[in-house]
Amino acid sequence: MTDHPVVNGHHHLGNEDAETDRTFEWSESVQQVIDAMDENQVDATILQPLGGETDESVSEVHDQIYEASEEYPGRIFGTAAVNPHLGTEFVHEEITRCVQELDFKFVKLHTLAWGVDPTSDIAYDVYDACVENDVPVMVHTGPHGMPFSVPGMYMDPADDYPELDIIFAHMGGAYTLTQEAIQMADRWDNIYLDTTLAMNMYIRRAMERVGAEKLLMAAEHSSNIPVALEKINCIGADEDQKAKILGGNAIDLYDLDVAKQDWDEVEAAPADD
Repeated sequence: MTDHPVVNGHHHLGNEDAETDRTFEWSESVQQVIDAMDENQVDATILQPLGGETDESVSEVHDQIYEASEEYPGRIFGTAAVNPHLGTEFVHEEITRCVQELDFKFVKLHTLAWGVDPTSDIAYDVYDACVENDVPVMVHTGPHGMPFSVPGMYMDPADDYPELDIIFAHMGGAYTLTQEAIQMADRWDNIYLDTTLAMNMYIRRAMERVGAEKLLMAAEHSSNIPVALEKINCIGADEDQKAKILGGNAIDLYDLDVAKQDWDEVEAAPADD
């Protein structure tokens, strides 16, 4: 048990009306996520739709995430993920609805699943909506999805929107792209790094170069939670750095009111008959 809150900052939820995601062919239920959180002593998780939600039915998944956040207050939070190919009007309306009515904490731009050039006009529709609603944007990065998922594609957006915090999901994914992501986080104050799929050695390199303040622990799927947590134990971080990466940074960046769990009490509770 840790004294600081643990926040999984990037986790996908499938449409409850579909067996699997149309793009990635996997899915999870809210109960599976909660069970994995409890098993691994994760206080809070920020849920987002899977990339296969490419049409306006994504609103249904947003509503499902909101219902989960109401059922598990302080433990489940929401992310809006709107395909910008659906048009400027829908992008702005749905992102605004998610933030203003559902209290979602940031927006995801999935350049791989949707085939979006992050320097294009439709990507800028997403950034504009984020700025208007005062929330950060998380963007997919990594070798899967090139060229639109290359971290360097965000040089212009980072310059054009200095007030917009940009989180690199997967912090570049692997090898040279991860190093590129780290370099960009070092040079731009508004770029942060998400640890999903990243190798331990690069997470440590990022911590040493840009500081623990710019790293956010995340798992993406329940089966990854134990690995995502253990990676932070393997990078030479002290307790203060761990507290920031494991949850403190997410709480500050996304303005989360996390319900810190008493895991000793949970473990001691008798099982249901």
